[in-house]
Amino acid sequence: MNKLFCNGSQWLRADFHLHTNADKEFKYKPAPGESDSPGNFVKKFVGKLDVEGVQIGAITNHNKFDLKEFKRIEKAGRKAGILFLAGVELSVNDGANGIHCLIIFNEEWYNNKEREDYINLFLTEVFKDTPNRENENTRCKKNLIKLLKLLKERKEKGRDSFVIMAHVEDRCGFFNEFEGGRIEQMIKEKSFQEFVLGFQK
Repeated sequence: MNKLFCNGSQWLRADFHLHTNADKEFKYKPAPGESDSPGNFVKKFVGKLDVEGVQIGAITNHNKFDLKEFKRIEKAGRKAGILFLAGVELSVNDGANGIHCLIIFNEEWYNNKEREDYINLFLTEVFKDTPNRENENTRCKKNLIKLLKLLKERKEKGRDSFVIMAHVEDRCGFFNEFEGGRIEQMIKEKSFQEFVLGFQK
């Protein structure tokens, strides 16, 4: 059990938009003479976050979740006092270029009595019959509102989550892709109010 908040609320540094070696878009090259093993990558990855003072990190690879890698990072994080959260950076089927959002999943999605990886089952569902889904700009089959409604259905089954709109002013960002009237319409949606907890610049 993580003890970050054992004495109540506290200020801490968090990063909810982290990519890892499992991401096709992530470029990791070990130093000359250094091992390129998964264990070495995890050690360097967690070590760098520790040096930077990050206490909570969300692994949000593009349209992908690698449970095996996540568990290695999560285990190393516990030793370093860093809480890692499972997530994904999803490109939804909205706007001219698609919109990127970060979905952060609670533990029930991957650590449950059914021993199911519900995150990958979810990704298979939203990318049904979509080739090359691991490319950062491959859009899933759902628009933002349909995606949030799907998360609501999963929450009713005990699998909670929250959403952060990613790099909102860039290409594929919420503010860049939607104009004033559409943004106003979106923020009135109950599912948007319930699940979207932040905006990343």
